[in-house]
This record gives sequence, C-alpha cells and structure tokens, in this order.
Amino acid sequence: MSNQICGLFIDPPIAIARLGGSSSALEAYRWVDSPDPRASGQTAIEADWSLRVRPDATLEPYRPAELTFRDGALIRPVCPFFELHALIGDPKADRGTWTGAPLTLELLAENGVALADVGLTIDAQNRKASRRTGNPDHQFGTFPPVALSADATTPASLVATSPPGAKKPMIPPDRPIPLGSIQFLKSTPQPPPGSAEWAGTPPTAGPPAAAGTPPRVRLDVLRFRFTPAAGLVYGPPDAATPHKVPWFTDRIAPVDASRAFLNAAAGWADVAPTGPLTPNDTYDGADLRGSVSLGVIDDTCEATVTVALRVGRRALSAHCNVFVAPPDFGPDRRPFLSLADELNDRAGDNATRTAAMSAQDRDAWVQDLFSRVYETLSMMNVDVWRGQRAATLAGNQLRRSKIEGDAIRNERNALGGFDALRDPGLTVPRSTPTEPLPITKHARMRHQSLLDIDELRNTVVEHPGRLRQLIRGPFELEGNEDGDNSTMRMPPFMRNSNAFPLSIAAWQYDLLVSWVADVEAGRNGPPTPAEDSFTGRSEKRRQQALARARP
Repeated sequence: MSNQICGLFIDPPIAIARLGGSSSALEAYRWVDSPDPRASGQTAIEADWSLRVRPDATLEPYRPAELTFRDGALIRPVCPFFELHALIGDPKADRGTWTGAPLTLELLAENGVALADVGLTIDAQNRKASRRTGNPDHQFGTFPPVALSADATTPASLVATSPPGAKKPMIPPDRPIPLGSIQFLKSTPQPPPGSAEWAGTPPTAGPPAAAGTPPRVRLDVLRFRFTPAAGLVYGPPDAATPHKVPWFTDRIAPVDASRAFLNAAAGWADVAPTGPLTPNDTYDGADLRGSVSLGVIDDTCEATVTVALRVGRRALSAHCNVFVAPPDFGPDRRPFLSLADELNDRAGDNATRTAAMSAQDRDAWVQDLFSRVYETLSMMNVDVWRGQRAATLAGNQLRRSKIEGDAIRNERNALGGFDALRDPGLTVPRSTPTEPLPITKHARMRHQSLLDIDELRNTVVEHPGRLRQLIRGPFELEGNEDGDNSTMRMPPFMRNSNAFPLSIAAWQYDLLVSWVADVEAGRNGPPTPAEDSFTGRSEKRRQQALARARP
C-alpha cells in the first residue's frame, strides 16, 4: 500500500500564543507593505483568512473585513491552530522517498486506524520562579500531563498545581491556576471544488470568491487549537497590599485580593536576586520591596504537545511546542531579532550561508534588517531608556572634547556629548515643551535615512569602519556593561533574555559584517530591485526557518 503512514509531524512545530481575557480569539493577519506614506513604520497589517470554531467543534473559514484586538477592556488572545500531517510511503523504503500528506479521516481509515486511537498529551509548565530560586518545588503546571483523544472535541482545561511531593507547595491544592485549554477540532469532508464553502466565507466587504478558487483551508485535516490563559497574576496575601510603585505617585496593589492566595512560606516570596539572574526586576515585585521578590507569578507557560498513534506494529509520534507570551502591542512593527532568526542561527554554517547568497540577495537582506531595526525603534522612547540604562563612560570610550552644540544631559554617559561613538557632525538639541524627546526624534531620523539601501551603502563608504564599530557582536559585553548599564552600541539600552545587552544573532552579524566589508572594498553588487518588497523576503525567511524545523 503506497499510502502507508510511516511518520507524523505537526505544522507548525513551534507557535506563540498570546494572553488575553476575551472569549473571542484574535483573527489571523499578515504583514504587508504600508500604503500610508505618513506611517512611522514600513509595514501595515491586514486581516487574513481565519478559522471560526463553531459550538459543535467544526470549523468555518472566513476573512474579516477588519481586525478587532480587544472587546472592551479585554484583549483578544492569540490561539494557534496545529495541523497533523503524515509521511506516507513504503515503511521499508528509504525515508527520503516518503512524502507529506495531511492526516485525514480517509487516510486513517486506509491504514486501519480509528480516530479514537489518535492520542494527544500536553505538558504545560511555568518554571520562572523555580529557575530563579533553583528549587524545583517552585515550578507549577499540569501534573500529570493532560491527555485526550482526537474523537473528544470538548476543550480540555489546563490546570496548574505545584509538583506532587513539594515540601511547601506554592499553590494551595484547592486553588489551582488555569493555564488555558486545548481542543481537538472535528474533521469535516472537504467541500466540492467551486462551491462557496470550498473558497471560504468571503470578506464582508468585497466580492465572493470566484468558482474554481483553490480552497482557503483544508477542513478535512485533523487539527487542534491551543487557547492560552487570560493574563492574570497571582501572589501571597501581602501582594494584595498597596505598594509604592516607581514613577507613580499612588500606591498600587500588585495582585487582586481574589488571587492573593499563594503560600508565602513556600520560598518564592522575599527572595533576593543572586548569581547571574540579575537585574532585580526579573524577580517579580522586586522593584517594589527593596530588591526582594514579592512572590508574584503569572499564567504564562511553555507547553510541549505530543501526538501519538499506532499503525500496525509501528508506534508513531510527533511533537510541537507552544510558548505563551504577553499581547503584542505593536503587531504592525517587525522585530529585528525574530524567532525565525534564532532558528536560522542554529540551522547551519554561517560561512556557507554567506557564501551561497548572491550580492542582490544580500542587499535585500541588509535592507530588510535595517527596516526591521527602524520599526523596532519606532516603538521606543530612547530618552527614557537612555536615562535609565546609559553606562558611565571612561578611558577610550570618551572623546577629548564635547561635541560642540550638543545639549544631551549627563554628557559623559553613553550617547552623551563626550561619547566617542557619536558622530561629531550631528548634534541633539535640548528637550523643550514642543519637542520633549529629542534623542528619540534624532534616532528615528537617522535610522529612517538608512532605510534606502543606496543611502546605507554611501554611509558605509563615507565612514569606513564605523558600522562595524557601532554594531554589537553576538553577546558582546564591555567592561562597564551589565544588566542595568550599556553603551550606545547598537542596539542601545535594550536587554537580552539573559538580562545583558541585546545583540543580533551570530548569523545576522556575520552576514552584515561581510556585506560591510564588500561595500568598503567596492565589491558589492547592484542595488535591490524596488519591486522586491520586504513582505516577500520575510515570507521566504519564515518558510526557510520552518522547513528546517520539520522532519
């Protein structure tokens, strides 16, 4: 039988879910070139084809006319769907001869597998407090993992408790914390070609899909959906007491009294930061209580999902991971360091990747990177971050004389008038009521000028060595830098997940440095064609990263 199921995989293998208190999920959207010349960034978002879960667990594809991010005060969560796919072929043949196919009821029946034989387990855990204290009793999650089968389409709740056998459980046994839910959806027959159902519900604004339009989504493939928690915080009773909050005049209770039920004696409250896990504000509530933890936790988690079935004597399984994060308050701004970039950094040899790129592709990549840098910067208040995290400079970090006419305060701190990394030909005025954020305005203006690849190339040629001096190498750290202080090396005043100054990925750095070296030596190729939009480049990079993550 040529359609024998030889393997399984889940698409996507990694997904980001985002917290939200609304009962309605956020619809899908995609990045497009911004049609508004007044937009501060280079991207816009538009609604894409989405799936609506009906009460009977069947799915309806549709495309909304507009996106709704919140319902009143409640933010809509991002609830990713996962599709099950099979690798089919001859199990005795080479794996390279197997082909991918959606896992459907028809394919299961051909292989003698019942829907009830497709099992799923999910292990959802929050280990933040445990990692900071080194105590495994401070993690919480699903003990044991939640299990369900594909024929059970009622949402299964993910309820978090302290680990069994914990000496001092942080979460009382009768007060578990919800981490969301997971649901298998019903597979339905694929609509006949040319029907309205085949193309999906059309947008409320616009014509229906034409007859013969390819299906917007496969309805017959098996899939499940992960729904994250609401985005709530929990703590011991003291967390419901009003505390003085930095930069606010009023005292604020960090946790609502209804969720202040954690065991204060469990060992997470009143813990002071130690070792490499600084700065203090990575300990929830530490900035409110003199650098000791308030004992607060949230309902984010990381979940590992395993799908398994048996075909004859062969036991097959596949895995995927879900990372639950806060809402994205700037969805129309792309990060310069994305999950795809992190996957690329671990997926191959940088030298081989650089050598394989044409000059035109590398130009396109560099232009895309600087566009994403600008879009990230467009959301930042550089004046505030500089005031909080600018390192005090010394030695060769200082120029001999101050930049004439520069009005930035604390002039011997990073980005000040004595900073040797500053361009002496560019000054920043002082803050005024009409222009309260002069550093932010200056940074945006400079990065906006570098969005054009020809202008960027000219800057590199006119100032040889400067770009390599400004861009921080992967995980590079200077002597006066730590989790609270950094120089103006790019990206300035931002922190990595390890709390040290943020840097781009190694493969990004290597590609950028090689591009700069070629431009300085006059070896770079022609500019990127204008019709090559960043949307195509981002999609290509995303597909490459996902392809490496699949079997």
